[in-house]
Amino acid sequence: MTLASPSLRRSATMACLAAACIGAAAQAAIVPITSNSSLSTENLGKFIGTLNYVFLGGTNGKLDVTLTNTTPVSTGGYITAFMFRPPPALGSFTSLLTASDYASMTNIAAGASGAPFPGTWLGGAGTGGSWLAGGSPTGAVPVGATGHWSFTITGANASALTSDSFVSGGSVTDSYAFIVRFRGMDDGESDKVPANQLPSPGAMALLGLSGLMMRRRRA
Repeated sequence: MTLASPSLRRSATMACLAAACIGAAAQAAIVPITSNSSLSTENLGKFIGTLNYVFLGGTNGKLDVTLTNTTPVSTGGYITAFMFRPPPALGSFTSLLTASDYASMTNIAAGASGAPFPGTWLGGAGTGGSWLAGGSPTGAVPVGATGHWSFTITGANASALTSDSFVSGGSVTDSYAFIVRFRGMDDGESDKVPANQLPSPGAMALLGLSGLMMRRRRA
């Protein structure tokens, strides 16, 4: 039996370690998100944000959401609502808003419609506790500001959820798993914008490490 050289064994070990770390990071990392302009209704509102889900034990978890309104100042507008839904394959859940930076944005009940996008959503936060609430939007998130919200997520499979469960869906990708509404644009328009998931910085760095080790092995 021919034994691999020490350098080859080290390269293989580092590559396996990087792959394992990437898998762990995918489960535990904060997930960056951004607006998906290609699916927005008016291509006006822009945002960036993060999702961070932590399993608390039993049937409970905590979802923290941050959203920054990056719409151009010349366009104006406020983030007045957002909603999310995990993959239906994981079963049913309940969601309860427990903390909000914006008092006007209250809990949206499960089963709410996100028209014109298809389906229903588990929950979220919105002015007047609604996705389509009227009235003044000025108590919501203005251009350049960031909001933070926390939710208690409860369900038999709470331990199976991860941060990306609320934006990318499951084995079948859900392009509308996380949606954001804008109102009060300077021209009187509004917008409804789904989210895109971005690669986490930690996972990208580990992918780079894995690639470096493999290149060294081939050399």
